[in-house]
Amino acid sequence: MKLGKRSLAILLSLGMVFGLTACGGGGEKAKVGNSKTDIEIRLWSAGLGEDWIKNMIEGFEKENPEYNVTYSAAADGDSILASYGLEESDTIDLYMTVRSYDTRYAEPLNDVLESTAYGDSKTLKEKFNENYLEFEKSADGNYYALTYGGGIMSLVYNEKIFKEAGVTTLPRTTDELTAVCDKIYRAGYAPLAHFTKGGYWDFVSEVWFAQASGMDYYLNNFYACTDENGNSPSKDALLKKDGRYDVLKAYEQFITPEYIMDGSNTTDHVVVQTKLLDGRAAMMVNGSWLANEMKTTGSTDGFAMMKLPVISSIRNRLETVKSDTVLRLLISAIDSVTDGEKQLSDYQSGEGYVVDGNQISAADWDIVAEARNTVAANYSGESAFIPTYSNAKEGAKEFLKFMYSDKGYKIYTDTLHLTLPLTFADSELDTASWNGYEQNLYDISQTATGFASYYIAGKHRIFTDGGASSFVGSDYIAGLCSKNSGDRITADKAWGQITESIENNYENNWLANIK
Repeated sequence: MKLGKRSLAILLSLGMVFGLTACGGGGEKAKVGNSKTDIEIRLWSAGLGEDWIKNMIEGFEKENPEYNVTYSAAADGDSILASYGLEESDTIDLYMTVRSYDTRYAEPLNDVLESTAYGDSKTLKEKFNENYLEFEKSADGNYYALTYGGGIMSLVYNEKIFKEAGVTTLPRTTDELTAVCDKIYRAGYAPLAHFTKGGYWDFVSEVWFAQASGMDYYLNNFYACTDENGNSPSKDALLKKDGRYDVLKAYEQFITPEYIMDGSNTTDHVVVQTKLLDGRAAMMVNGSWLANEMKTTGSTDGFAMMKLPVISSIRNRLETVKSDTVLRLLISAIDSVTDGEKQLSDYQSGEGYVVDGNQISAADWDIVAEARNTVAANYSGESAFIPTYSNAKEGAKEFLKFMYSDKGYKIYTDTLHLTLPLTFADSELDTASWNGYEQNLYDISQTATGFASYYIAGKHRIFTDGGASSFVGSDYIAGLCSKNSGDRITADKAWGQITESIENNYENNWLANIK
């Protein structure tokens, strides 16, 4: 690809936007060129920082001295894609960003997944979590992106505040979460915090939506935009009063002015996270990256992440569990099996199970077990992808192969003390130097059997290209807990706003965008 004066000007302006040097091999060096062996990476650096990519490049170049790898980084996700799709001027060979991307310009990575890299005994596809790959697979059967970051998400809590408030049992259901919030509030603490535009609650909303409606409905009806008669696209599929309404009703109980830390609706994530670590709030939805992102301003010592409580309305899908008390007992029993404290056979009775004297059907056990071990995750939201027009496509693919090989993955886990939805083929993960918070998150990730996320590559084009979304951009979190009574909304009003937005946008915007 030749660079003319216009292209050079664009690149110089982008360099001013990013304001960072191009680095490789562990030190600064100039970009050599735009050949097949010059791999240029553009990285969204918020959350994970840059040490890991520097170490990865150094390791890759030791294994592949014929390649020269450089990178530029920015914390602003929108600016990362400023040149993406501009074939005549874009020199980037590998994008790593949190923002959505146009697959028309993305190279399929199927061959990367099918490769056995750098001495591994398994293909990369065999190493990746199957559920994660289901979310990354596009409707045409191709994989255009693989994760480089993100992580699991749930409520991070202050252990000291929980102890002082007398909370001895972590909430297992959303009804129990409400009771815990009340207990913490009466002890003089703000139970919950989030940042502007609802913080990370939108990721949790997806898990609870899937739990309330069932994963099959979540994927094959709602996100396939297919109604019960098989019509697709279908406005009725988007308007149906499904698990999204259950989520709003659950939030109505604990996303309240009393339970939310002051300033949560108007403050950015770094400020709110700093306050969380300072003990200004007891809980906040956050993710694996918290320790890395906040290491210069606070410590996660004394903090832990809980398994996400199950939405209490899941009882509407169950035949033998009709109270939240029995649901909580069932979740505790499921946890005891998941954690290895007991065997499934310890609860078996005939064709079902007995939990503290309560007869539970096998179907109900399975539904709740799936829900309990489904985690919120944004792995699919932090995507590594290669432009089709890159001069160094094969080199960029080789870099990904190294990154996901045991050799590369060790560099990643050693640097960040984080994991991806990926296993080692022939090595063992060494967590000896990890702190309690990092180990806690790893333990949760190891018991996770599924993910829920709105980052679904294969969902209907009305979502990927049309602009539709599950809650259609409603700022329902801010509305539910607004200090101003005039701005406060109920779950029913939030649902009304959502359905109104669907009616207004379905034909004229979303459907029109995909025709």
